[in-house]
Amino acid sequence: MNSQNLYSCIVLSGGMSRRMGQDKGSMIIQDKPMILHILERLNYKINDAIIVLNDSERISNYQTLLNQHCEGNIEDNFDYSLEFVEDEIKGKGPISGIMTGLKNIKTDFALVLPCDSPFISTYFIDTMFNLLIDNLDSDNDVYGIDAIIPFHIKSNKDKFKDNGDFNFDNADEMNLEMKIQNSEPLHSIYKKENLNNINKLLKEDNLYVKSFIRSLNNPCFIEVDNKILFEKDFRNFNRKEDLEDLEF
Repeated sequence: MNSQNLYSCIVLSGGMSRRMGQDKGSMIIQDKPMILHILERLNYKINDAIIVLNDSERISNYQTLLNQHCEGNIEDNFDYSLEFVEDEIKGKGPISGIMTGLKNIKTDFALVLPCDSPFISTYFIDTMFNLLIDNLDSDNDVYGIDAIIPFHIKSNKDKFKDNGDFNFDNADEMNLEMKIQNSEPLHSIYKKENLNNINKLLKEDNLYVKSFIRSLNNPCFIEVDNKILFEKDFRNFNRKEDLEDLEF
């Protein structure tokens, strides 16, 4: 393991995959389980990876599947430590998976990824961690950066001005909410200390990951398609039709 890698990754694999009709992370894409595409691209990037699944049976199934597609022992295929953990709170969606992952990582920050995004590139992973490093070095970092969050630019800004769910006092508040609404919370980096925020939301039964983003003290938002991050890295699969005409 490379001792210079100071960060972790949480791979969320606990979804029910109702629209796909089968477990997505274990689906064979280009002769490999979908999740293996992600795990291979994490080599030489991280200290440890946590795969969060919703029960012990699925953990066993994933371990068996990776054993079938890896050379030798699973651990020998990666330069980082790999751990399978069971979702601590069942049926609460990805926010619970993020909480479970953050509790188990061995570093202060983790990149969260969904298991159904096999197009994640090594460039994306490097860029996200480099953005974190750049922001951690900033002298203007009053509270300490607690997240790096990609977001998409949308053309229709007026819907936020008239949205009854939010009352904006100024343009800055509206712009922040636009970034949150158009964010990619399952392709983001979070600080382990954010666990307290998630615990509070779960007690309130507020299961929206974007509510978690609103609770952060000092998130850094990065625009997608700004010649730094690109749309293709966020492509995922929800239905069987999405698997047609695959090009890696």
